Amino acid sequence: MTENRSTPAMLTAVSVLDSLIRAGMRHVVVSPGSRSAPLAYAIAAAAEAGALIAHVRVDERSAAFTALGIAKASGQPVGLVCTSGTALGEYMPAVMEAYHAGVPLAVLSADRPERLRGSGVNQTTRQASFFYPFVRAEADLTSYPEQVEGEQTQAFAACLNALTGRSAEHWRKQSAEPIGPVHLNICFDTPLTPSGRFAQMLPQWAQSLLEDYDPQAEGRARAARAEGSGLSSAEQRWLLDSLEAQADLAEFTPAHRTVVVAADGAGEFAAEFARVLNLPLFAEPSSEARHGVTSIPHYPQLLGDASFKPAAQIERVVLFGHPTLSRPITALLEREDIQCAFYAPRRASWYEPGARSFVELSTPHELTEFACASSAAADELVDELSWLEQWVEPARELQDECLRAIAAYEHPGAESTVDYTDYRNRTAGRSYARRVWQDAVAQRRLMVLGSSNLVRDLDAAAPALGEPAPARVFANRGLAGIDGTIATAIGVSLSGYYPAGVDENSRPVIGGAALPVTLLCGDLTFQHDVSSLNLPNTELLPELRVEVFDDAGGGIFTTLEHGDMARQEQFAAAVDRFFTVAAAPNTDLARMAAGFGTESGIEVRIHTP
Repeated sequence: MTENRSTPAMLTAVSVLDSLIRAGMRHVVVSPGSRSAPLAYAIAAAAEAGALIAHVRVDERSAAFTALGIAKASGQPVGLVCTSGTALGEYMPAVMEAYHAGVPLAVLSADRPERLRGSGVNQTTRQASFFYPFVRAEADLTSYPEQVEGEQTQAFAACLNALTGRSAEHWRKQSAEPIGPVHLNICFDTPLTPSGRFAQMLPQWAQSLLEDYDPQAEGRARAARAEGSGLSSAEQRWLLDSLEAQADLAEFTPAHRTVVVAADGAGEFAAEFARVLNLPLFAEPSSEARHGVTSIPHYPQLLGDASFKPAAQIERVVLFGHPTLSRPITALLEREDIQCAFYAPRRASWYEPGARSFVELSTPHELTEFACASSAAADELVDELSWLEQWVEPARELQDECLRAIAAYEHPGAESTVDYTDYRNRTAGRSYARRVWQDAVAQRRLMVLGSSNLVRDLDAAAPALGEPAPARVFANRGLAGIDGTIATAIGVSLSGYYPAGVDENSRPVIGGAALPVTLLCGDLTFQHDVSSLNLPNTELLPELRVEVFDDAGGGIFTTLEHGDMARQEQFAAAVDRFFTVAAAPNTDLARMAAGFGTESGIEVRIHTP
């Protein structure tokens, strides 16, 4: 009989979790399984010591998007634990989203011992490199920890760097490389449960995790992040320098024919940059810059209007964040007659160098020089209006027109003949989206947006030009899929919690509270992830309101070129079946939601236009 010389499973589990927790991981989402038991027992010990918050989800897909939401909102690494086999495959959509959105997910997949690979043993498959190329780093830990530092230790270190943004050369320095998901595939041999010295060791190890942990600082950081991404020290210095330059009327050159695009995840600095330089700002709802005083409403419509001269006169674009929402912005960024600078203090997760002719600039001062470069047409102002005013006035007219249409929908007269069931008429969606947005502002709620018609309705109808916006708005725009949206919103809410040690009776203390979150989505997005409403009764609950716009299947594709095809007799049936995706007549969203009970901390509101 061959002697088992593999590394004890509990030693491996503790070693891996110790490094992750000390690197800043405060939440982990676990899906139950037998092979991952060593991780579960170690996680339980850390949670009981008040050093970690654990969440349990039976459905791995819901687990992955819950972790994604926590990591998005907190900006910290979040662990994701599953057993071997098909469980790992359920993580793929969330890992892909995390890769393109720069979200630090740490996937910990339990695996059979290396000697059993390719043997046909139950739940044994090819797990190493499973997520390639959608992770920033990966490690196949077949016998960890190593007695002498080797390939596994180095690969694990690369994973920690990718999760935290730390330099590979010096841990205390920041790297310019993108943050993103990593995959730790961990081989566990039997026994899979702690016994003897490992059972005695677990509480002592868990207690040691609190030695350098400051719960008060953690709480302050989470509260600040819930109020917005804030400005970096370099951005704050630039803002002060720019304001002084304006006050002295020296060393400050007004910008000409430059626009600022604030796409998903752009951050607050995009609004400040546009304000200081008096530039038109095209801010998507999830940019965190919609509140900017120069934020132009209905910018996609203006950009797509061939008769609108300022759109054709744009010379330079300063881009913040990931632009995915509107085709006019995509067309703008593809124009060969326009120079585009991308603000990249850290290399973007979604951008491959050379794919677009962007100039990557890492400092605010470089951006200013680019935006304020002299223009040959600088003196040719239309009707003596400033560059910004040329955008503001027609944008206000479009905004007023939109508001009149919304008012007519909300208070119809007897003579009204408008067909609001026509998918091309988005007035009903815009009305609902605007009202939900304004409620979130008034009630100080964060927002999560589904990737369907509603986010575009909001882009058209949400207030701009300096009107208030929710403190933070999230959307899975990395790949703009609808899967996992409810789970993501739950995760955003749960990110308000943090571990706070133990009380006088040695019981774990959970600090903070669930963040109040509103999810705005369509009925298909809701149905796609409705099972994420199934929360185990042992778990922390979110504070979530789900606002569902039920237009019987939507029709987002009919707002694109497929809508024109639908009006042709030859293709009408094809578009209706393969693009409109009309809901079944017996679909009842309210009963669907009610089936998960009312004790989950989740309120579902269904709106039918």
